[in-house]
Amino acid sequence: MPYHDVVAATRVADAMGNLTEKLTYQGLKDGVAFSLDNKLSFGLTVQLVSAASATLDRRIGTRDRLMRAVQGSLPVGAVVRFYLENRPSTPTDLAQHGPVRKDGSILEQLLVGNFNVLERMRQKGYVSTAEAYLTVTLPVPGRPKKTPYRPEQIAPLIEKAHMIQQRLARQLSVNGMTAQVMTTEQVWGRIMDYHNPSMASTPKPVYQAQFDAADLGGVRVLRKFKNNPKVTKPYVASMRAQVACSDVDLDYDSCFMLGLNRVGVVSFLKPTRNSAIGCTDQILQALGGTHSTLMIEYLVVDVPKVRAEINESLDKQTTAADDPSMKAGREVYSRIATGTALMQELESGQVLTEMSMHAMIYARTQDELDERRERTLAAFSAVGGCMPRVASSGQAIILFLQNAPFSGQRSSYQTGAYYQNAVDCIPQVGPWSGNAKGVLPFRTRSGNVFSITPRALRNAGVVVMAKAGSGKSVLINMLSSGLVHNHDASLTVVDPKRDYLPLFMALGALHSVITVAPNARLPNGKRVCINPFDLPLGETTAGAEKVAYLLELMRALRINDGSGRRISILIEAITVFYRKFSAPQMVNGEEVLVYTGGGTLTGFVDVLRFLNTVGDQSVQSHPLLKQEVSNMANDLRAYTGTTPLGTILDGLTTVDLDSRYLYLDISGMMQYDAMKAIGALLTNELVLQRALRLKGVKVVVQEEGGVARELPELVNITNRLFKTGRSLGIIPILSVQNIEDAQAYAGVINNADTRILLESNPSERAEVARIFELNDAMRALHASLGGEPGRFQEALILQNTSSGGGLNGDVGQLWLSPEAYWMTTSKKEEADLRAQVAEAYFRGDQAAAALYIAQGGDLNATPQHPSFAHSA
Repeated sequence: MPYHDVVAATRVADAMGNLTEKLTYQGLKDGVAFSLDNKLSFGLTVQLVSAASATLDRRIGTRDRLMRAVQGSLPVGAVVRFYLENRPSTPTDLAQHGPVRKDGSILEQLLVGNFNVLERMRQKGYVSTAEAYLTVTLPVPGRPKKTPYRPEQIAPLIEKAHMIQQRLARQLSVNGMTAQVMTTEQVWGRIMDYHNPSMASTPKPVYQAQFDAADLGGVRVLRKFKNNPKVTKPYVASMRAQVACSDVDLDYDSCFMLGLNRVGVVSFLKPTRNSAIGCTDQILQALGGTHSTLMIEYLVVDVPKVRAEINESLDKQTTAADDPSMKAGREVYSRIATGTALMQELESGQVLTEMSMHAMIYARTQDELDERRERTLAAFSAVGGCMPRVASSGQAIILFLQNAPFSGQRSSYQTGAYYQNAVDCIPQVGPWSGNAKGVLPFRTRSGNVFSITPRALRNAGVVVMAKAGSGKSVLINMLSSGLVHNHDASLTVVDPKRDYLPLFMALGALHSVITVAPNARLPNGKRVCINPFDLPLGETTAGAEKVAYLLELMRALRINDGSGRRISILIEAITVFYRKFSAPQMVNGEEVLVYTGGGTLTGFVDVLRFLNTVGDQSVQSHPLLKQEVSNMANDLRAYTGTTPLGTILDGLTTVDLDSRYLYLDISGMMQYDAMKAIGALLTNELVLQRALRLKGVKVVVQEEGGVARELPELVNITNRLFKTGRSLGIIPILSVQNIEDAQAYAGVINNADTRILLESNPSERAEVARIFELNDAMRALHASLGGEPGRFQEALILQNTSSGGGLNGDVGQLWLSPEAYWMTTSKKEEADLRAQVAEAYFRGDQAAAALYIAQGGDLNATPQHPSFAHSA
């Protein structure tokens, strides 16, 4: 309620004091903060493990390493604090995940418009940046408080602090954690963000380490008139004054105002049972990745001294209990039992210390603060059965100042605990950082943003698996779009469902959409033909891989029945065929036979029909062999000429392998199992040859048609793309839906550095986990995947670490703008609507139709052509 009496309001404000006067900061130099009460503090940034790698064994190992490092590196009396800050993301933080700005193409506008969804979420506070860091506070004994340091005094203190800081960083790093020394800028940034929550999403002012002339003049005025209330005091840019950029208002019951934010404090009061690994996970979920700071503090103690004090107290209690004259009651025996149990714990390696834990919550409205504080309070209650409390406004400001980073103070509500209890409360799981210069951004469940790109990894291959209708084609559409735009990549798609047609229309590559089917025609009127005998660029004759491919194709054509005789005949025919259509050329100074590319299926049938020998056997001398060769030639002739499959197989390749974009629509080959297998083999071999010909980055999308389990050679072709991909600039993206195909592609999956799982059927999760080598944490994340239709879809993103430490990753939410959603959706009713609008209004242009629908166009009127610039 506002004060009506201005005089009374002024008097109350004076009584409350000033935030600047309450702060203890004295100065900051070389990453070390000094306080007025003779304390110095330094910090280490800590990289938390991702949710996907946070198994129970790893958590226990990390906890034990942290305890050993702290106990072995820090002196007695040091105060250790762990901070996990979630603060609103700055425009600069988020911009690094955005698309590269180039020429304003339709594809760029699509990606920018989709990225703007995250930007709008950031502006509303739904995108945050998390940072974990460890601070250590040491006493500086033997000097008066609130006195300035001389250079000769401060230098050895900084040297000592740096020595301890680097030793602790080494101990943590040697034990498997990633810790880095905090610089002056980092320390200053954490102090500024804590005390000025309204400025958290803006660039920080630079710390002014020394007074300028005006400041020194102000200091002289303050000293001269410090006891004269009538004199207007000048502003002096001390560290305290630089920090205190936000007003404090205590005129609230259960919080206080700091700048434009309400601040509430929830504190851990007293534990009532043992802690457990990850016990603060619930608190982090309750805080929800919004603006908050979680702080855990504990004291480094003299272990022998603590044990001796407890032992001495226990001896006194035992003596009193044994002396009848003392008339000890039941309480003494209870203390003896408790003390004996405590000594047993200490003798087993536990260390008794003092700890405290607090959550500082920032909110813009009272309703938001109440709702988040209620969730946090419930989460605190579940941590070891502790008794939490919500601070009143008067107590909250005291706790807030005590808990400030690098302030040198001890927090209130200290409670007895073991080192293990304190470290159990330290969060170990944090946001995954993804890849630098990623092309596809995701929002995590806690509000952080990461982006991925397969190009920066050891193996650029990507495998995406999900059940039907779970959004995998949407995700692959967006990933492919980002790669094509950011890296000027070529794009090849093999797809039986036409899910990527709008993307090709947005690229202006409709002429590159080719239907692979009997009697199909290219846009220029020529028939579609893919010559299976073409060799990859640089090869002079058929090698072992090409022979294996042709044998697999003959098996799909029912010519190769797997018998040794037929395989021998086909191998001999292949050898003769390539020799017949070769001509001598000089290669590296030597004359060799080089395949000219003129052979067709009809030519192969002729070679087969007139085959003279198979191995060391004469065909004419062996009637059974002669009959077998004749039967094979006659059977194969049914696939030549103008027969349905002959139109595709028999002739020179008419598909342009050098075009930047190529879409192979194999829906026409999916009617029968035999045609499905032939189509998959033809197109995948074509894709491999095309990838070897093109320059630069090459994105290859393979939508699996459900035939891998029957065609081992198809798996081998895909495996070649994944194994040789990075050296050739190839980024293969394989989409798998059936569990049987996943089993067939197990080797490919294990060779892929990026593995993406969307929602799957519960009955298949155990087998998916086995194939994708998921640990217990990943299995739990996979089972929890979901999303909101029309808004976002969750995916488990896993990548091999560069250090060889196995898979790492997190659950990412792919948020879509309406334009991106309608451009990529493959749901039947939505895809049908997009196609109908395209035919009715835009001459079949589905990209324009998607945009028109997304912008709320009237489907009953004649529309104007929509603009991506409008949507972005």
